[in-house]
Amino acid sequence: MTDAQDLQDRRVVITGAGRGLGRALAIVVADRGADVVLLGRNPTALDDVAAAIASRTGRRPVTVPCDLAQPDCIKNACDAVLAADPVVDVLINNGAPWLPGDLMSVSEAAILATVSGAVAGTILATKGLLPGLMRSPAADIVTIVSTSGWPGWDIGASSPFHAAKHGQSGFSDALRHELKGKGIRVMAVYPPDFDDIDPLGPGWADAPGAAARGKLTNREVVETVLFALKSPRGCTYPVIILDNMPARSS
Repeated sequence: MTDAQDLQDRRVVITGAGRGLGRALAIVVADRGADVVLLGRNPTALDDVAAAIASRTGRRPVTVPCDLAQPDCIKNACDAVLAADPVVDVLINNGAPWLPGDLMSVSEAAILATVSGAVAGTILATKGLLPGLMRSPAADIVTIVSTSGWPGWDIGASSPFHAAKHGQSGFSDALRHELKGKGIRVMAVYPPDFDDIDPLGPGWADAPGAAARGKLTNREVVETVLFALKSPRGCTYPVIILDNMPARSS
């Protein structure tokens, strides 16, 4: 199977799929043959991603509005995903709100939305789609955490954001042990701060060169997720930490 077909007919559900990394993941995995399901808060943004994928592949993804800070919305979204098709092969937990600032400058509502969306939202979306993952012969759960969720890292985010990402990290690690005997791989990717570029834009092809100059882009994160998904089933990567590698001076 070629790289262009290595996800052929695998059903991939992506949260936070309307923009940034989620949009890039959706377009790239669809190009590689996946049947993509897009979850996100903005229906217009989801429709734009779906239209782009349809024009490239001839297959229009299912789009499901979903606010990860709202438990009822998550349940309805998961029910809709499984009603459309009872099998889920890959869940990419990408959706999570960003929250900069010091503790005293962020509002209580923003703190609750950040922690609820990243931690409870990730847990509830995974729980809601787990029956579909159980039906897959080779299921994967990949959570995009952040180096904010690893001890000793600081990317300029608020302390509540760090707390939320540590919550995602702990959940992924515990879930990996819980599901290991069921044949479901559970992996977490920890990128640092990175620049968003679009797979349909001219900067995508130049992304590796930009990374060599000292800052990653979402293309490197996408390629890391693909690397994890394409690895042999007997091999799993519980933790993948990305770091910016500056170019060597000549």
